[in-house]
Amino acid sequence: MSVEKVVIGNTTLYHGDCRDVLPALPMVDCVITDPPYSERCHSCHDAGSAKARDSSERKALGYKALSIDDVTYFAEQYQRVCSGWIVWMTDSDLALAVRTALEKAGRYAFAPLPFFQPGRSVRLSGDGPSSWTDWIVAARTTAQMKWGTLPGGYVAGPGWNDKARMGGKPTLLMDALVSDYSRHGQMVLDTHMGSGTTGVSCVNAGRRFIGCEIEREAFDIACRRIEDAQRQTSLFPESEKAK
Repeated sequence: MSVEKVVIGNTTLYHGDCRDVLPALPMVDCVITDPPYSERCHSCHDAGSAKARDSSERKALGYKALSIDDVTYFAEQYQRVCSGWIVWMTDSDLALAVRTALEKAGRYAFAPLPFFQPGRSVRLSGDGPSSWTDWIVAARTTAQMKWGTLPGGYVAGPGWNDKARMGGKPTLLMDALVSDYSRHGQMVLDTHMGSGTTGVSCVNAGRRFIGCEIEREAFDIACRRIEDAQRQTSLFPESEKAK
């Protein structure tokens, strides 16, 4: 498919397959991304969607799960294009594979960090525990050895249910990850930006941003949200946006 490029302030957004975009990208300072999850996660979600009383609340996922080959590919590409932290959100099935792939690519990858959001995913079949935890794999180069101590996980609180789209992440979570793993003025890449929450957080925190999204509806939402964020932050001096 062809790739569409949209520039909004200090962000560059691509509508298309990120595999077509990655080879031409400049070096970035940080990758913060939330690619699709494992096949089991997708199949369980879609099965639950079919049983949901209100299909508008639990639609089937409209994108493919990530395979082990995909994990290896993206780990190698992130290693090539990123000079700083790689922060990769995933599920329990893929967390170890992501960590192993990043280490094989040449990174130091830490044990997966939990993102715990009580009450988030109801197990509609009623046969066991619901899924309240996603996992975040953070990996660095030797250049980040003096970065400083970072949180051992993230717990959702009031105001963390503002997702713009199914499968998205709360703005407050992305605000925290952008603040923790990048510095003011740096370039952050999200190869699977969805509705653009990482881009919104980057704009608010004074980072530059490159985002890729293959789904048209999600891309259009991301453009609108990032445009709105740019307008809002233009009302404040640059020094107040620094974190």
